Amino acid sequence: MALKISDRFPGGNVRVLKVWRDGDCLEVEFAPDPRGGIKTLWFDFRMNEGESQNPEPPPGTLALTLRFAGNITGGGTPDTLRPVFREKDKNWIRLKAPDEVMSPDGISSLTWRLPYPAGPTEFAFCFPYGRDEFDTLLKRSKGYWEEREVGLTQEGRILKRVSNNIFKGCEACPNPHGLYIVARQHAGETPGSWVLDGMLDAISRAKPVNWCVWAVPFANLDDVLSGAYGKDPYPYDLNRAWEIGKPMRHETLVMQKDIHRWAERCKPELVLDLHAPGACDIRGVLTVGKHQPDDGGERDRVNEAWANVLEQSLKPDYAADPFVLSGNNPPSPTPPTLKQFVVEDIGCGALTVEIPYAMARGTLLMQRHYREIGQRIARAIIGRWTKN
Repeated sequence: MALKISDRFPGGNVRVLKVWRDGDCLEVEFAPDPRGGIKTLWFDFRMNEGESQNPEPPPGTLALTLRFAGNITGGGTPDTLRPVFREKDKNWIRLKAPDEVMSPDGISSLTWRLPYPAGPTEFAFCFPYGRDEFDTLLKRSKGYWEEREVGLTQEGRILKRVSNNIFKGCEACPNPHGLYIVARQHAGETPGSWVLDGMLDAISRAKPVNWCVWAVPFANLDDVLSGAYGKDPYPYDLNRAWEIGKPMRHETLVMQKDIHRWAERCKPELVLDLHAPGACDIRGVLTVGKHQPDDGGERDRVNEAWANVLEQSLKPDYAADPFVLSGNNPPSPTPPTLKQFVVEDIGCGALTVEIPYAMARGTLLMQRHYREIGQRIARAIIGRWTKN
């Protein structure tokens, strides 16, 4: 038999190191391809049996071994690394915790074993989320979300944003509350996309009249399509390129201008930047701590209030304890993040939300859990605005 492994599809990423058969087990050794970046994490590849001149009975077990596990972003403990696996035309499943083998010189390898599949399969670090999944959301919303082209990416692709019918019915609410959401500044952080999916779904169902909601679903579109993890690539990480007046990535320039357009059409309340924290041992959704300059504490109080809204919506099932992670802010010479740009240039609330790749409060996260997290967050924001 001959196993064919491919990453030649949008979001695909793998470096196959070795494939061999050991008795009744087919072994595959692989590693994430850094794709020119500093950090690696994301992998997503498809497997299928090719033609063989010497056909033999299929093996009983498939062993997938991640080499150089200590080099992936965040490190992490083995039980937090729970990739997803799908046979063609079947649902995704989470794999069990891997077996770890440490070489005498301290190099870690992780192996997941499962019954050998009968047909084509896909194996990914977390649930992929691409254009097909987003189109499904738009179809489900029945026209509530309007998609607009706002500019180009660094490599010349069209960057898009959705909004809740900004050119229809605005006369009924001349000063709506404003919410702006960004996902996938780092291309492999698909938990943020699934949470955004849940948020946009909940908003389209509620149809609140006093909302101006804009969202960029694939901020780092080039890396999303090429399968690059997208964190700290040369020369600038997208979320470290938000310098006011001189952004260091074309995508950030496009989004800065779009955020200004949004702020002119509403009362800016909150900007959410949806991320995932790497392979580190974070067991719940959390927000990242203070990035604001000292202005007497008012901006801190605004963000603290919003963080409390999100935390209460996610307790007790998904919120990490503590919910606000502090002490890891970039020093002042570091180019600013989206959150810093919003706080300093727009002056409204801004939160960076980290959504785990695998587990939250003991729950092994599936797509429905991520969407529920998004729905809870959206309903909480709606509730706060309704009261005010």
